Amino acid sequence: MTHSARVAHGLVWVRLDAPAGDEEDAIPAFTPEEDTRLRKLNCGPYDVETSAPRLVENFLDMSHFGFVHEGWLGARDMTAIDDYRVEATPHGLLATGCKAWQPQSTINSTAPAQVEYTYEVTAPYTAVLTKIPEAESVGIDDYRESIALYICPIDAERSRVWFRLATADFERDDAALRAFQDTIFLQDKPVLESQRPKCLPLDLRAELHTVADKASSLYRRHLRMRGITFGVC
Repeated sequence: MTHSARVAHGLVWVRLDAPAGDEEDAIPAFTPEEDTRLRKLNCGPYDVETSAPRLVENFLDMSHFGFVHEGWLGARDMTAIDDYRVEATPHGLLATGCKAWQPQSTINSTAPAQVEYTYEVTAPYTAVLTKIPEAESVGIDDYRESIALYICPIDAERSRVWFRLATADFERDDAALRAFQDTIFLQDKPVLESQRPKCLPLDLRAELHTVADKASSLYRRHLRMRGITFGVC
């Protein structure tokens, strides 16, 4: 068995089988990494008692903002999710035109705002979101923030998670930025760990889906198409 290893963002990526080609062997893309206008920061690791696909699906889900992140990324009286676009890509999916009303979308927020999101699944257990809040709500010109989710499965129902932040905030110290990310993710953690089954069902009939779950539905279909069997059921 051949193998290869590369290092990116402080993580080690290992492929145990022979690469099928350069594109297949590529490290999952995080385009903001090359943007010198954005500051980079690692957050984590966080250990979570759930499967890697459940973590990715939670990352893609905007409908939980008003319930799990009330007062931060959402409010219970503003839970409606407008329609958005989602399309398949060679590595996963791309969701654009996603919008959410958020009381405090980032650590810099000084007022509630409509926030535009883009989501991309770049590998079976990796995803990236980019958020752009209304400018007057953060007080920083051309503010944007990208967050990459990287998951190392410990076993089929336990995972270790890191986030890679790329933010236009160059003022606050690392500890403050990490504290905000800790707050948001630690709100997700008990919900993720309470979901049953811990594996992600690939049969779309197994769990209820709405129009707001288009990205989740496509993610499940993508895993099935790729022949992913670890962490799914």
